[in-house]
Amino acid sequence: MDIRHSTDFSELFRVVWSTFTVYLSILTLVGGGFLVVDIYHRPRWVLKHKIQKGKNLMIEKGRLRGLLNNILLNSTVVLLPGAVVLYFLLKWRDSDLSFTPPAIPTFFLHLSGFVVIEEIGFYYSHRLMHSSFLYKRVHKKHHEWTAPIGLTAVYSHPIEMLVTNLIPFLCGPVVFGSCLVTALWWFAIAFTVTIIHHSGYHLPLLPSPEFHDFHHLKFTGNYGVLGVLDRLHGTDKVFRESSRFRKHRFVFSSRTLT
Repeated sequence: MDIRHSTDFSELFRVVWSTFTVYLSILTLVGGGFLVVDIYHRPRWVLKHKIQKGKNLMIEKGRLRGLLNNILLNSTVVLLPGAVVLYFLLKWRDSDLSFTPPAIPTFFLHLSGFVVIEEIGFYYSHRLMHSSFLYKRVHKKHHEWTAPIGLTAVYSHPIEMLVTNLIPFLCGPVVFGSCLVTALWWFAIAFTVTIIHHSGYHLPLLPSPEFHDFHHLKFTGNYGVLGVLDRLHGTDKVFRESSRFRKHRFVFSSRTLT
């Protein structure tokens, strides 16, 4: 296939621009919002929901600079090219790349499938990253933050960003041949949840980050997103036996979890 004759460059721009805009918006609003709390300790009431008490109350400038530099690196060498590749894959799947919304049943069916695909892809690739060879050379970078903050969701070696984070994330829309609108909603929802899981705060009305925060604390176990495959393989055993497991729930009250 001759790419020059098969590529609609206005369509390519639309896909890349919209996916990257969603990414940067969530990174800024959600990740940046948590960073404001971490740096300025405002609003104060959020601090009582800190999971690892006393951690990251003062983030060193050098460490923060390294975090932001790594995010810039991954954004330019992995995520931006990934958006271009996504265009060609969705084009190959004959997806609707306009901004036409899908039928509601189709939208929720596809989202459900995305969740399953990401759980499988992330669990096994993440567990592979904990092998001795890959952990020392690749995954250890992400674990430099034993008490993660929101922006560490995209703090990793570029190989990990591609293999563990991006590919499982994009597989769903490609497998289902989803329209662009469905894919964008998936990116927004999944990326928001990922940042919350790294935020270090267990806030009311938000998904519980206890599961993944425990993984950063202990360096092992809790490899998935939903915990289904961890339960199946027994890799959540230490977590389930800890006091943190009792706190791993959706909460409605602003009272501190005990």
